[in-house]
Amino acid sequence: MKIVIAPDSFKESLDAHQVASCIERGFAEIFPSAEFVKLPLADGGEGTVDVLLAALNGKKEFVLTMNALGRECTAYWASLEQFIDGKHVKTALVEFAQASGLDRLTVEERAPLVTSSFGTGLLIKDALDKGVDQIIIGLGGSATNDAGAGILQALGGKLLDKQGNELSRGGAELGQLANIVLDGLHPRCKEVTFVVACDVNNPLCGQSGASAVFGPQKGASQIQVQQLDAAIGYFADIAQAQTGVNHRDSAGFGAAGGAPLGLSLAFNIQIKAGIEMVLDALDADKVLKGASLVVTGEGQMDNQTLQGKTPFGIAQRAQKLHIPTIGIAGSLGKDVEKLYSSMSSLFGTVRSPQPLSQVLVEAEQNLIRSSRNVAATLQLGQQILSVQTPVQRKGKPLATSENSENHYAN
Repeated sequence: MKIVIAPDSFKESLDAHQVASCIERGFAEIFPSAEFVKLPLADGGEGTVDVLLAALNGKKEFVLTMNALGRECTAYWASLEQFIDGKHVKTALVEFAQASGLDRLTVEERAPLVTSSFGTGLLIKDALDKGVDQIIIGLGGSATNDAGAGILQALGGKLLDKQGNELSRGGAELGQLANIVLDGLHPRCKEVTFVVACDVNNPLCGQSGASAVFGPQKGASQIQVQQLDAAIGYFADIAQAQTGVNHRDSAGFGAAGGAPLGLSLAFNIQIKAGIEMVLDALDADKVLKGASLVVTGEGQMDNQTLQGKTPFGIAQRAQKLHIPTIGIAGSLGKDVEKLYSSMSSLFGTVRSPQPLSQVLVEAEQNLIRSSRNVAATLQLGQQILSVQTPVQRKGKPLATSENSENHYAN
């Protein structure tokens, strides 16, 4: 029996490789002779670079840059040597969260009015300086809500107010924008292929936009959400006046605090679903071939999982190959029932109501135990079927996906 284990990370506790190893340990207790194939995944957010580097030949390029509050820090992008359509292509993998992520700040430091993507722009500039032909940036985990203005500034673009002065960094400043000057952009901006891999379809502005949906998790109050939405909307309006393109409602432009807007002013960007880009790069269909089961997961599965997250992406690939998928998450949130169209069953690992700090500490053991119990339940089902008569087997199934949301680890 071949079992493909293809999870994302459990945010703030286990990376995707650790999650895959925990699931394997649990399943191996019950199915020691099974063939386990681990395929750690990411969907364009945190961990994307590490996932791709683990499977593809490449190296990390470390850069002295700054975090979202402008503090000096070291971050990296990854350099890959590829052959695409018979041509040698040097590709840079950039992860937005590396320099401009929430993980770089404490909860108390989250300040979306002033945080900037400038540090991510410095990573991109370094890749351009080193002659890459293609840049792939994974959006996710950002601490910013500046619509990529900081990136544009780091690459030589100027954002000016009515007096011709350069704006300070941060999303709130964009409400003072009067003119965008692109003459000083890095000369290689228009020479490279630029792919934006994102894990959401949210537009830039409005009730489903960057500020309203993601601003609160970055520390924005309701008043600040409205201020930021107006500011980046104004940025979009000024950009439209100069380019003729309106990106207020463009799908995916709400990712990473609206970063695709600033990127679109510097590059000819292509937006792709992050999970699809990763699955193609890892040749996932080939890995899935011949599998009896796929086990996937992420820290929390909820209605956002349907919006291009890892578990939904791999489950859809498996479904096309008629391979059942089981999802194991740290917790199950809202509207998980909609996932039953692509996953046979879903399981949460948390033992009981407990503080987040305890959940994170116990994440590894909870995941191993839950995986073991899921595997034991599958084995029990096999045993029951083996002793049933043909007539019994034609009857109603003993369990359905609707009642399989029990946490067997309890």
